[in-house]
Amino acid sequence: MRKTAGLLAAVGLCLLMLRAVPREIHDASKLPEYPQNYFSLPVDAPSVRLSGTFGELRSNHFHSGIDLSGNIGQPIYAAAGGYVHRIRVQAGGYGCALYIRHPNGYTTVYGHLHQFKEEIARYVKGEQYRKEQFEVDLYPGEKAFPVKKGELIGLMGNSGSSEGAHLHFEIRRTTDQKTLNPLLFNLPIPDRERPELLAVKAYCLNDRRETVNTLVLPAVQRANGVYGLKGGDTIALPAWRVGFSLQAFDRATGNPYNKNGLFSLRLFADGQQVFAWRAQELDFNETRYLNAHTDYAARKRSGEWFQRCYILPGDRLSMYERTNNSGVIPLYQGRLTLIVIEAADPKGNTSSLRFWVRRAEISPMAPPAYHRQIPWDASHRIEMDDFSLDLPNGTLYETLYFQYAVSPPIVGSVAPVHHIHSDDTPLHRYGTLSLRPIQLPPALASKAVILYLDGKRPESVGGKWTNGAVEARIRELGRYTVAVDTVPPTIEPLAFATNMRGKPFMAFTIKDNLPVSGMARGLRYRATVDGKWVLFEYDPKNKRLTHYFDEHIAAGEHVLRLSVTDDRANTSVFERKFVR
Repeated sequence: MRKTAGLLAAVGLCLLMLRAVPREIHDASKLPEYPQNYFSLPVDAPSVRLSGTFGELRSNHFHSGIDLSGNIGQPIYAAAGGYVHRIRVQAGGYGCALYIRHPNGYTTVYGHLHQFKEEIARYVKGEQYRKEQFEVDLYPGEKAFPVKKGELIGLMGNSGSSEGAHLHFEIRRTTDQKTLNPLLFNLPIPDRERPELLAVKAYCLNDRRETVNTLVLPAVQRANGVYGLKGGDTIALPAWRVGFSLQAFDRATGNPYNKNGLFSLRLFADGQQVFAWRAQELDFNETRYLNAHTDYAARKRSGEWFQRCYILPGDRLSMYERTNNSGVIPLYQGRLTLIVIEAADPKGNTSSLRFWVRRAEISPMAPPAYHRQIPWDASHRIEMDDFSLDLPNGTLYETLYFQYAVSPPIVGSVAPVHHIHSDDTPLHRYGTLSLRPIQLPPALASKAVILYLDGKRPESVGGKWTNGAVEARIRELGRYTVAVDTVPPTIEPLAFATNMRGKPFMAFTIKDNLPVSGMARGLRYRATVDGKWVLFEYDPKNKRLTHYFDEHIAAGEHVLRLSVTDDRANTSVFERKFVR
């Protein structure tokens, strides 16, 4: 506490701290009664490495399961008895995934598999050939693939949108398909590590709960999971009301290198709980509210994850305990307020950050220059020369003081660069953007795309030609322009020769000149041998197409034809003879 505080005040406040600080965050009595010991680990227990937790903060979504790291080809087992309800194969997402329904009202999900067990793999391949497509979403029926607890169902892999060999494991409630935290089902995964707290961020708010300014304060650990602020335990904030966010992570016993997510987060002001968030269950329809729960601008600017301990006006996430003030704390002249922020994991390991806050002198601040004010709770249309943007109700989390500017075209573009506010403001729903090119021959209208310029490299968000302009759905603000894409994809042989005798597979690399995002379509492909469709598996991480030889291509001479098409219908064809 600062030396300027009087002795009597200090004594009184210390007594208040002792009386007001809650002793425990993890209140098991408030949790639903999930089945304990019904589900077993889907991997061999000695090899368990927890590398991702439920509710962990990911790009635009909360993690919906737990990640169990291992090696490609490691056995995966059914966590309980039931039947295979769904089988899905995707180039992205969960890759090769199984969904098993259980008689107790739950469904388990096994994602990023390397391969399914033999009879399932045979069924899937037959359906892929019947439908003539690699990506399939299958519902084989209750009697097709019954499984027993502990039965081998597949092998661990790295398929889909995975960055390393692991099993993505979920437990869902079958009736509503909400995914539940698997660590609340008493899986034998040890955890004796407390969360680590890095920093707290203070937000000075006006009477509309809009941020006026911010302050980041590093945290320092003292003892037994209790943290204070580096440089002193009292801060002065020039505001009548404030909010806070916390930068923190958790580690798992046995895997000390992964920075996993928190299970619960609570904030107390003078001993009264004013905010609580818990990663207990998740509705997939709400997962993008992560961008309201976290400080989106901080992540875009510096890559740092701060979890808010107050709720933005447009945040409809159901993972909160709702309170009267939604975590916003009033400050009073001449009075200190004790703040306690607590973070915990599912095992009850808890860390807390404790500090005092007082109101400093408030200086009026002029709002930043802006083009127009857009309320968070209404739809809005912005229309100017050669530019329009429609934002439906529910797109914003807080009032937007919209800024707009135009700069000259970049090399290769056929329209000015439109600076549509900033990429550090999130959009929850898709808006509709329309940009008019400077001059575009009618023959090229179908090849025109809207380019997003604030990624690592320009990305096509697609678009359609409408009334002399290109219109596309967007979910990011930032810099946009229009370009023409007439360049077909490239097809490069990776494992292909005229003589393929004795070879187990053939493979190609396929690439396009423009990456895509938003509603734009990725590369589409079709392969035939002697005019008949053949299965090529697509790995977008490595831009690789692979066909594994089997009974569908007999010994002898054949003709392979592989065509690849991009979002603008530009197509390349590779056609060669080969002998097997």
